[in-house]
Amino acid sequence: MGRLGHLGILRRLYGNIVIPEGVLEEVAGDAERPGATEVKNGVDEGWIIVRKVGVPPILNRAGAVGVDGEVLALAKRDALPLLTNDRVLAALARAQGVTVKWLTQAVIEAVAQRMLSGSEARALLRDLVRSGLRVRSEVLAEVVHLIDRSATAAK
Repeated sequence: MGRLGHLGILRRLYGNIVIPEGVLEEVAGDAERPGATEVKNGVDEGWIIVRKVGVPPILNRAGAVGVDGEVLALAKRDALPLLTNDRVLAALARAQGVTVKWLTQAVIEAVAQRMLSGSEARALLRDLVRSGLRVRSEVLAEVVHLIDRSATAAK
């Protein structure tokens, strides 16, 4: 959502967002990268909290390396839910007892909490897919259905 300028939705949904140093370096290290300014501003404003975390060897052996390893280690260490749309990372997280929340779930929640209208959520979902979010067609159809149902219930 950051590369589309919609991190504010996550802030409104969840309050503070906690990320490892590696995510900050990866996203905000290149000022030209989409979302870099929004992440840096969130850190400066204090609602994106950056934590130092080491990746335990057991996570490396399980395949959680680099920034993915940091994200998983942080979620596990601090008992935080992991927001992702990476199936491999989600599977690794679940195997470690970490609660996984799909990015598409956050969009549905934003509709249910009246932060987005159904049409705004569908447009955001379309933009996410266009920017590289990979979602199977049957999952995408179900997400659109849940957006529409949440929008109707929110009225």
